[in-house]
Amino acid sequence: MAGPISEETSFSFAVADVPPASPAKPEAISGRTDPLSRSIAWGAMLVGSIVPIIFSRVAGEAGFYSVPIAQVLVLVIAAALVSRSNRLRPLSGFLLTIAILRLGWSVIAPVLGDWAPVQSLMNDLDWGPKIFVTRLLNVAGALLMLTTFVGRHVTRDDLFLRIGKLNAPVKPERILWFRSPLRWWHLGPLIIVIFAMAMTAFLFSHLRPDFWQLSQHWQLFPWAVATAALNAANEEFQFRCVPLAHLRNVLPLNEAVWLTAVFFGLAHYFGQPSGWLGVVMATIAGFIWAKSMVETRGVGWAFGIHMLQDVVIFYFLAMSMKN
Repeated sequence: MAGPISEETSFSFAVADVPPASPAKPEAISGRTDPLSRSIAWGAMLVGSIVPIIFSRVAGEAGFYSVPIAQVLVLVIAAALVSRSNRLRPLSGFLLTIAILRLGWSVIAPVLGDWAPVQSLMNDLDWGPKIFVTRLLNVAGALLMLTTFVGRHVTRDDLFLRIGKLNAPVKPERILWFRSPLRWWHLGPLIIVIFAMAMTAFLFSHLRPDFWQLSQHWQLFPWAVATAALNAANEEFQFRCVPLAHLRNVLPLNEAVWLTAVFFGLAHYFGQPSGWLGVVMATIAGFIWAKSMVETRGVGWAFGIHMLQDVVIFYFLAMSMKN
């Protein structure tokens, strides 16, 4: 779970429902990738990431919202500037996406969480529904992110908003251990087991849960599933579906996958898994999930694995509560 426990603009807005096509080849890979566009894309990712916030906290700077608001302003100004260039215009949607994501997670959600009516509601809730509400606040950013499609023709296929072909072939990668042909129908369950073991080991060492409490928390299962499903759907949409759609004309697919993976990993510095080890773990997970979306042309495996991981996190957090 990320975050702390925590071209010309027109008025047309279309996310078309079209039949799935064969795996799309972005225009960016039809020729040489523009090095300036590449530099701006990666630079925007870093500017809009959690890194400036980490440095500001290490430096002891006051002002909880000042850094993220500054990040948003820089990215919005950059988006306005590149939209005036024919060469760089395809980047504008991505820059706005990163700006909105930072605004949603670091400003809007915390402000809503501190709002008196929300605070009053939270005080009357048990732990399970309270965690669900905290994750629900982050959906505001996802709704705001829909504005990045204004004046752009983006289809469901561009956004990977389909289950996808779950038995699609897996493209071998250097960081993966296999070289023989493999399909996602076989790799997916294996990834679930590996990720669950790694997450369990991490959370056990960092949270020191009381496993004797597990039998007391069976009634939290519906909230665990609901929270995990909401958080997985929200993060897949904001950190992968939308950024990958806006990068399809900017970077080669594999590079776009890595860019979103690094961004997702950095977002977990204050989340779960946390710290720099958590960043590495979340980056690997983000790469696998984005890779599954690109190769299956859908979000099925990414959402499923992500949701199961979040159920594990939910219960570890529950077992770590002090009575």
